[in-house]
Amino acid sequence: MRINKMFALAATALTGTLTLTGCGGDAAESAADSGDTPQVAVFTASYATPAVKLGVDMFEDQATEKGWEVSVSDSANDYNKLNAQVQDAISRDVDAIVMGYTSQEKASLGIRAANEADIPVFAIDAGVEPWDQYTLNVTSDNTQLATDSAQAIIEANPDGGQVLLIGWDSHPGIRARTVVAEQLFAENGFEVVGNHQIQSPAAAQEEALTYVQDYLQAHPGQDAPEGVWAGFDAAGLGATQAIESAGAQDVVVASMNGDDFAIEEIKKDGPFVATVLQDWPTIIGKVVTSMDTYFTDGSRPETNHVEVPGTPITRENASQY
Repeated sequence: MRINKMFALAATALTGTLTLTGCGGDAAESAADSGDTPQVAVFTASYATPAVKLGVDMFEDQATEKGWEVSVSDSANDYNKLNAQVQDAISRDVDAIVMGYTSQEKASLGIRAANEADIPVFAIDAGVEPWDQYTLNVTSDNTQLATDSAQAIIEANPDGGQVLLIGWDSHPGIRARTVVAEQLFAENGFEVVGNHQIQSPAAAQEEALTYVQDYLQAHPGQDAPEGVWAGFDAAGLGATQAIESAGAQDVVVASMNGDDFAIEEIKKDGPFVATVLQDWPTIIGKVVTSMDTYFTDGSRPETNHVEVPGTPITRENASQY
């Protein structure tokens, strides 16, 4: 039911029926009166990651409640496959595309093709700055997420020390968080002694566990770092498990997402000391509302990049969640 289709239908109706000449045949009326069901194609490269699954499922639920037909495609971090999937959706003439937690650089081929086909591209947590190719991207405030999580490690070690970083360069938000965290640690007397980038988000927990476990075996006892900062909770959980397995003392972990398993770890008063809850209901809600407006009257948001703050969760307030 793309809006350009609706204009064509309206033009045909006006040509064939003189009594409609005085009516306002605008895009809003065309879309609203067409009776067509919006076809929405959602694409992600990391559905196996807990936070991504949560957000994509939340979007699908809300979109389905609106009566839209939704397809979800996961490329398992294969962006050649993802771009091909987007091209297929374009050939099916879907009404809107949603990029979920993807890299705008790596998905740019498909996104630009959608633009050329006049298919709007909405995005969930898929970029850290405005990008003209998106109709709207709603994301977390990654600077705030990184600051609050890193601050938990800094406050636990006011004299500074050593810290390991675990990021995921393929995700633009996590890449930005890692840069912010690294700078904060440097400003507060910390030496970054390791910076590991996750290769497979679906196996982030296991990958982080192995990385931290290997580091602690090579740096036991007093040589262990004061903290491990992880760009998302699955990696933070793996780091926590490695610390507990090694019996390392006074090594704290902080990350972000606000996944249930991370909050439960924080409640145990163990190594995991903080996460930052990303406000997925608000993020998803803003995307769905904007799409609903587009399907109704063809209008697009004036601002195409929105950042939503998260909520720090620590030992002090974890019991509230």
